[in-house]
Amino acid sequence: MASISYWFLSPSVILALIGKLRGWERTKPTPTFDWKTATLDVLIPAKNEESSIGLCLASLFDQDFRIRKVTVVDDASTDQTAQVVRRYEELSGRQIELIVRSQSQGKTTAVRELCENSNADAFLILDADTILTNRNYASRLIENLFKNAGVASACGEVSPFTRDRRRQANPLLARIQTELHLDPSEPSHGPRRLSEFLTVIYRTSLYVFLQRILYDGHMKMYGTRLNPIGCAVVYRAPRLRECFAYAQPQMGDNLTNSEDIFIGHFFSWKGWRNIQVSDVRCESIEPSVERLPRQLYLWSSSFLQAMYYFSALPLSPLKAAKRRAAQLFSKHRHEAPAGAQLRQIHEQYRAPWGEDHTLRYGRPVGWVELLSLLEKVTYPVLLLYFALFNHRIFWISVGLEAVLASIGVFIVADPGSRWKSALMMLAATPIRLLSLGVDLATTLKYLFDLGTGNREWNK
Repeated sequence: MASISYWFLSPSVILALIGKLRGWERTKPTPTFDWKTATLDVLIPAKNEESSIGLCLASLFDQDFRIRKVTVVDDASTDQTAQVVRRYEELSGRQIELIVRSQSQGKTTAVRELCENSNADAFLILDADTILTNRNYASRLIENLFKNAGVASACGEVSPFTRDRRRQANPLLARIQTELHLDPSEPSHGPRRLSEFLTVIYRTSLYVFLQRILYDGHMKMYGTRLNPIGCAVVYRAPRLRECFAYAQPQMGDNLTNSEDIFIGHFFSWKGWRNIQVSDVRCESIEPSVERLPRQLYLWSSSFLQAMYYFSALPLSPLKAAKRRAAQLFSKHRHEAPAGAQLRQIHEQYRAPWGEDHTLRYGRPVGWVELLSLLEKVTYPVLLLYFALFNHRIFWISVGLEAVLASIGVFIVADPGSRWKSALMMLAATPIRLLSLGVDLATTLKYLFDLGTGNREWNK
């Protein structure tokens, strides 16, 4: 989620604002596949999720789209996650395949095994601490996934799953919780509640900013974002299988510190699209504020690691500049070959597929990657310099950024929560400043890994 710098005065935000002014590509797609006939298999990786897995399953089985199969992989949990799943299956009458691992193997392994063992048209990868807020979450994502042939992944908007929301009235879940002596609200003392409250303030405003300004603008500009939100994403099955077929011989299941970021970069590298559907939402349990640095490290390091594997993306602007320079001294304009991969149907943001095209010509979304990389290095360094040697410029920069970001969130937030979201954005400024420090430390760690040859990038 935080694989892109979100400092409001950054070039990537300016690029997003240009995209929002430019608007969507107006081509009306003519899909050749009826999305309503698609087969959908669902995978829920879970580890120590006894308090949330029941809510996750309830929201999944309430969907209005036909789900062929649901698989829960208990990754060596030490709590009652597996017992909750078994009891939910018994009481609800729903069929759930439960796989219980004796040793932890991680989420990536579970996703790869799904690709190998399923012949579905699409996969929904759903984290066990996530609920689907809208009943049409899956159907809207499937519809948009198959609307254009070049779309490889689709996700909805995400927002924090708060403690109060976990106390949903559901007789079946209440019975399971009573039988297994579970409390979905996980009561805690004052300091823990305060840290969770700070996390909700930070993440609520951040998600509005990222999804409705940054990612929305980039998608309108280029038709894609660099990677989907990994907590509830639908993949076109053949595309995901191809990703693992590419990665397995080289790195096994070590797809960087966050597999969804690697997968999204692979799709962009192939010329396929990662899209966000703005009219459906999911909610995910967020780590308390003291655990945020590790989560931010995983996201930020995964962005850098994926950039290493798919370096043709950040080099795209340089390739474009080189072509333009060559054209100035050439009598003949050299254009990318139309090729057989340009479909003979109407499709939004149509472009040739394949890594060969990327290696030779780059991809327009590479601008997002390059600018994000520059921001991760320059913004923390500049602010640190100003904080040490020019306090006036430091406070002017921070104050201006906080005001502009809050105004931006106010404009794009839901009508009933604009003031609340804007005030949250303003209050979260200290945490966002600290996150830039995490970005800087992550970049230094990444450079150390490159220098020492370390490529064991895995959670």
